[in-house]
Amino acid sequence: MGYNRRLSRGFTLLEIFASVVIVMICMVLFKVVYSYKEDSIKLNVVQEELALLNCAVEIFKSENEFYPVCGAKSIDLNAKDLYEKISTKADFFGKNHKWNISDGRIIDPWGNPYVYVCSSKDAVSYVLFSMGPNGKIDESKLIDDIHSR
Repeated sequence: MGYNRRLSRGFTLLEIFASVVIVMICMVLFKVVYSYKEDSIKLNVVQEELALLNCAVEIFKSENEFYPVCGAKSIDLNAKDLYEKISTKADFFGKNHKWNISDGRIIDPWGNPYVYVCSSKDAVSYVLFSMGPNGKIDESKLIDDIHSR
């Protein structure tokens, strides 16, 4: 006369909820690690490209006895001037590195043109850098901007 207990087949709501929470935690951890690795890879690419661009600028100087002159105040126009002057002088542009070229400008991994600023018309010095992930230049701090030298 015993009471016959029926075995249920399936998961309880609590078990399903716990599984969903565990999967979500794993997805968040994956996203965090992936974002960190992606930024790290982009930073390495920028440092490599800045080193190659510095070499091209120095080759230009060795052939012309001055650095490429940038007469424009605009970052965009200076980026175009730099590419125009060093792409014809240095043959590394087509070799072992895939450059991102858009509208006559060399673009960093974040989609912004590299910034080239030279001293006035005598062009005895220059600064070459990437604006970094935020795409802005903070002239007072230059916190996340990646410089060539």
